Amino acid sequence: MEKNDVFLIVIILIIPFVMILVGWILKKHPVMDMKSHNGYNTPASRKSQEHWDYAQNIVPYNYISLGKILGVIEIILSVVFLGLHISISAALIVGICVGVGFLLFGFYKTDAEIERKFTE
Repeated sequence: MEKNDVFLIVIILIIPFVMILVGWILKKHPVMDMKSHNGYNTPASRKSQEHWDYAQNIVPYNYISLGKILGVIEIILSVVFLGLHISISAALIVGICVGVGFLLFGFYKTDAEIERKFTE
């Protein structure tokens, strides 16, 4: 494995690592004060204190699980790209796009769960 190969794997794993880290931090230190502007802070989570509390309870699990899934996908993509001798810049672009997609999906999934819970 070359130096560039290791660089590719490390860079591509930044987003899943950050997702898992943020999920872990929010799990260990949930933000109970809506006015602090910390925690999972979206319009759906700010509708009421009940919405806020529910969002702070579910977002760590969503981001930890999505981060783990993304990590596995990114490793598989890295191995495939390295095996196919795809350029590092192309692999990074694809990896970053997949990572950003997972981040956005995490917001969508959490907001959808909040809306589903409070429209029942």
